[in-house]
Amino acid sequence: MFNFSSISKTLTEAYTGAPNVDALQTELGTPAVAPRVVAEYGGVHSATCMDYDPIQRLLAVGVDTGCKVLGAHGLEALLATPHHVEPAMAVQFVPGTGRLVRLSVDGGIDVWSLHSQTLLAS
Repeated sequence: MFNFSSISKTLTEAYTGAPNVDALQTELGTPAVAPRVVAEYGGVHSATCMDYDPIQRLLAVGVDTGCKVLGAHGLEALLATPHHVEPAMAVQFVPGTGRLVRLSVDGGIDVWSLHSQTLLAS
């Protein structure tokens, strides 16, 4: 048979031992988190434009989260933009510099370095 006193005691201990979430939130404050997509799997969705660099043999596809760069042997990199999350209107490789430029429909311009995969200007 069940021992109701031990179950009641266990439940009481669990209830009284639970942390006060409201007190923790005020103590810790609001975290400075700005979530955004940094990885995608599968096919390129929301593609709006593309550019091909025949020298590096890279294809840049403009998407709403930035640019996706595809190359030989499974090379795939998502260059995410933190500011201009509107769909891309144009993407263009800058010849001889290793840079990629994206123009979004809201008028934002993003410039990435392909070598370091970092956003240089936004």
